[in-house]
Amino acid sequence: MRAGRTAKRTGLWGTGLAMLVLGLFVVTTGAAAQGMDAPGAGSQFQKRSIQVQGQATMSVEPDVAYLRLGVETQGDTLAKAQGQLAERASKVLDALSQAGIDRTNMKTSSYRVSPVYSTRQDKQNVIIGYRAETTINVEVADLSSVAGLVDAAMNAGANVVRSISYDRKDMQTFKVQLIQAACMDAKMKADAAAAAFGAQVGAPVSVDIQDSFSAREAGNVMMMKAAAPDFLSPGELDIGVSVSVEFELLTE
Repeated sequence: MRAGRTAKRTGLWGTGLAMLVLGLFVVTTGAAAQGMDAPGAGSQFQKRSIQVQGQATMSVEPDVAYLRLGVETQGDTLAKAQGQLAERASKVLDALSQAGIDRTNMKTSSYRVSPVYSTRQDKQNVIIGYRAETTINVEVADLSSVAGLVDAAMNAGANVVRSISYDRKDMQTFKVQLIQAACMDAKMKADAAAAAFGAQVGAPVSVDIQDSFSAREAGNVMMMKAAAPDFLSPGELDIGVSVSVEFELLTE
C-alpha cells in the first residue's frame, strides 16, 4: 500500500515537471516570436530624418539711443572727491534736462570710489588722494539730438563717454517676422533635398533658434569734447535669425 502511494505521487510529480518545462518552452518561444515582429526590429521601422539650417536677416532704422556718460573726479581727501562728483553729476543732469531730456529717462549707476597711490618709486604704497566716478545712463528718442546732448553733458562736467548704442523699441515685432522667415527657409531647403532623393518631408522633430538682435554700438570712447555728428550717425541695425530644424523624412 505504501509502495503504491509512493509510486503514484512520483508519477504526478513527473507529469507536473513535464508540464512546467513545456510551459516555459512555450513562453520563451512566444517571446522570441514577438521580438522578431516588434516595431523597429526591421528596416521598415527605422526612423529617418533630415536636418537643415535656415537663415533670415533684415535692416531696420533705430528709433532710440542710449548714452552712458561718465563723470570722474579726484581730490586729496575722500570727502572732496565725493563732493566734487556729486556737484558735477548734478550739473550734468541739469544740462540734459534743459536740453529736453525728461528726468525719468536719466539714471545714475556704477558709483565707485578708489584710492590714488603715488607714482614715485619710493612711495608706491602711499595714498595721495581719492578718485570718485559714476555713470549717467540716458535714453534719447530724438536721434538727431545725440551729438548736441553729448556736447551739453561734456560742457557741464561729464568727462567720459562710455558708450553710445542704438536700438529699436518694437524689436519684438521684427523678431517674430525673422523667426518665421528663417523657418520657411529651412522648410524650403528640406523639401528640395528630400525631392532629390525621391522622398517627402514630414513633421518637424526639433527646432533650435539662434538670434542676433543686439543693439548697435557706436563705440566706447573717451572724449573731452563732443564727437563729430558723423561719428554719432546711427545708420541701420542689422538683425538676423538662424534656425536648425530636424524634419521627419518620409519614403515610399
